[in-house]
Amino acid sequence: MKKTLLIALILGAFSFTLPQRVSAIDYRQIEVDVTMHPARYKALLDRFVAADTTLTSDEMATVYYGYAFTPSYEPRDTFPEIHAAYDRKDYETVARLIGPALELNPVSLDLSILALAVYERGIGETPGKKALNMAIRSDLIAGAILESGHGTFAASPFYVTSDADRRRILTNVIGIGKVIGTDRLGDVEAIKFNFPGNSRQHILYFDNTLEENFLKSHPR
Repeated sequence: MKKTLLIALILGAFSFTLPQRVSAIDYRQIEVDVTMHPARYKALLDRFVAADTTLTSDEMATVYYGYAFTPSYEPRDTFPEIHAAYDRKDYETVARLIGPALELNPVSLDLSILALAVYERGIGETPGKKALNMAIRSDLIAGAILESGHGTFAASPFYVTSDADRRRILTNVIGIGKVIGTDRLGDVEAIKFNFPGNSRQHILYFDNTLEENFLKSHPR
């Protein structure tokens, strides 16, 4: 995670306003690529699951954001039983449940970081091998999110596919102290926060419209 954290720390140097919205993510093109070429997307996803570090930035963006255009995308699956087990330090249960959960959502940064934390504790079968795999996968996902925009102004937010991943970026990658408040600017959410031991307020901007639009179009 050192690489993605470094990227996050230097973002402040580019917090200038732009005349129009800027994004490296073209959802329409990604959707076309995924739906028209599912076998090609599956090959990219398999490379990611195998922790292939030769994936390019564009390929990784397709892997992460493209999953939202597959039938498997279900952001309402938040796996509360896994989080509850982790919170009570029942790491054996987390190790037992995390594999099947990642099969349902292999590009979840939230689940990837939980898996990494458990495997680094030596829990489960071949934990060292799995920890390395999850460390690379977590870094690839975080890198894709951090490269999706500047994050420091509303015209170029960080794009995520779930609110859980947004929280992981803030807590595990950026390393914030606490969230002070939030504001809504159109499709973009402004997160106000501080860093541990520092009361100064900072703001990062996130776009989670993939999840929001899914929830609107798939009511339960």
